[in-house]
Amino acid sequence: MRRVPIQTILVLAVLAVVSLGAYAPAVAQDGWSWIVTPQLWLTHIEKNGFHSPAGLGNFPIFDPSGTALFDQFPSENSKPVEDLYPQWGLQVAAQKNRWTVAGSFQYVSFETRSDVIYRPDNGLPLIGFSGEQYFPGDRVAQEFLDTTRIDMDFGASYLFPDVIPGRLDFSVGAGVKLIYAETSRQYANLSLLAATLNSFNPPGLYLVCRNDDCSDAGFRDRVKTTDFIYGATIPMNATVHLTEDAKWLLPVSITPFLGAETRDDRDVVYSLEADASSPTGVRANRIDGTTFAYGVTADVTVRYLLSDTVSVYGGGRVQYINGHEEYLAYGPIVGMSVRFGGK
Repeated sequence: MRRVPIQTILVLAVLAVVSLGAYAPAVAQDGWSWIVTPQLWLTHIEKNGFHSPAGLGNFPIFDPSGTALFDQFPSENSKPVEDLYPQWGLQVAAQKNRWTVAGSFQYVSFETRSDVIYRPDNGLPLIGFSGEQYFPGDRVAQEFLDTTRIDMDFGASYLFPDVIPGRLDFSVGAGVKLIYAETSRQYANLSLLAATLNSFNPPGLYLVCRNDDCSDAGFRDRVKTTDFIYGATIPMNATVHLTEDAKWLLPVSITPFLGAETRDDRDVVYSLEADASSPTGVRANRIDGTTFAYGVTADVTVRYLLSDTVSVYGGGRVQYINGHEEYLAYGPIVGMSVRFGGK
C-alpha cells in the first residue's frame, strides 16, 4: 500500500472543507446562506482502536512438557496518558430553503499506554535470565501509542420544520465519512526480562516479517500503523425549541456509519500460532488489510442564538467505530456558528 504523508492529508482535508465556504458566497446571491462553525471537542479516548502484539518479540515460553507457548504477554489496561485531548474542528454549511450541504473537518493528536502482562496458559511462574521470577498478572513492560487522527464528513440533509409546531424540527440526510489515523508505537518501562530479550535482538521487541511463516523475521523498536476508515453516513438531527422565542435550542444529532477499514501494519506480527504445514513450524497472525466497519457519532448540545447571524453552543459528543478493533471517545464540545448571506 502506498503511504500518504500526514501533511498531504491535512492539506487536502482543509481545502475540501474550505472549498464549500468558497462556493457558498457565490450562491448566496441566489437565496443561499452559508454558516461557518469552528468547534472544540475535548475527547477522552476510552478505546484507541489499536492493541499490542501478544508477545514480547513473540518469543515462545516452554511448559514442563516442552510444548512451546506463544503470545503469553497480552496487552491490558489501555488508557489515555492525559484525561482529555483537544480535538479541533471546522464545519462549513450552505443552506437554501430546507436543504443543507455541509462539510466538516476535525483533527486530534493523542497518546495512550497499555500494560503488557504475563498471563501464561499453564499458570506457572516464569524464571528470568538473571533468576528473577514473574508471576501470572505481573507487568513486564508498557506500550505507548502516539496517534494523529483526522475526521472528514460531507453530506446533504433536508429539514422538516415544525414536526411538533413551535417545538420540534427534524432533519435527515445522507453523506460520506473518511477517517485517517497514523500511529507510532514503542515499548517502554521494560522489566529486566523485557530488557534482556531486547538486548538479544536489537533494536527492538516488535517482530516483523513479510512472509507468513516468518522465515524473514526481523525486529524493530518502533513501528507505525496507518489506517483509513471510510463509508456512508445517515445524519439525523432533532432540534427542540426550549423557549417560545426559539433563542434557546436543544439539538440532538445521531449519525450512523457503515463502511470499511483498511489498515497497513507494516508487516508487524501480532501473534504466532503453531502450524505443522509451515516450513518454520509457525504462522503469523496480523491485523491488516480491509474489513467491514460500522459506528455512530452522537451529539447533545444546548444552543443559544445571540442574534440572527451568531449562535453559541455547548454539550457533549460520543463517537464509536468498530472495524479491525474498537475506537471509543467522548467528552464535552463547544462551538460558535456565524451565518453569512441568504434571506
